[in-house]
Amino acid sequence: MNIAVIGTGNIGRTLGAALAAAGHDVRYGSRTPEGSVREALDGAEAVIVGIPGQSVEAFARDHADELAGKVVIDAANKFGDGPAHSAAEFAVLAPAVHYARAFNALGWENFADPVFDGVVADLFYSADETDRKTVERLIRDTGLNPVYLGPGQHDLLDRLLELWFTLVNSQGRGRRLALKVL
Repeated sequence: MNIAVIGTGNIGRTLGAALAAAGHDVRYGSRTPEGSVREALDGAEAVIVGIPGQSVEAFARDHADELAGKVVIDAANKFGDGPAHSAAEFAVLAPAVHYARAFNALGWENFADPVFDGVVADLFYSADETDRKTVERLIRDTGLNPVYLGPGQHDLLDRLLELWFTLVNSQGRGRRLALKVL
């Protein structure tokens, strides 16, 4: 599958490397060099958005035409007031996107090494039923086990992000922490 990974920080690079290792054609887009986002989006079947959450609105607005018809996985988190996800921004600015929410509620360290004592970590996600197969394939190909929450469950994933941050920061458990449904 042709995948555009937008963002070259820890999240984007880690997910992109795992997907490339699984045999996908991965192209990265970032602020520099100029034009790399458009080049990455050209021909992409799926897009992972791993840029700072405050930049997602401008990304959706500036690339709405190039994103039309593609599965766009929002892995970015906005911090502050309001939701961490950008579902509303995509709905208004890029309404032809197939919006999904995943890779947002765990630290990148868990994407780099998703196995804990021989057990594969779970990754919770939300997508429309028609996009479920694509999103699950990408989650599996990063080495994680997908757990489907259903369509429109973006706020629930935000709460899972809050739980992860609480366990990591307030309780000092470290960032190498994931969940498993038994």
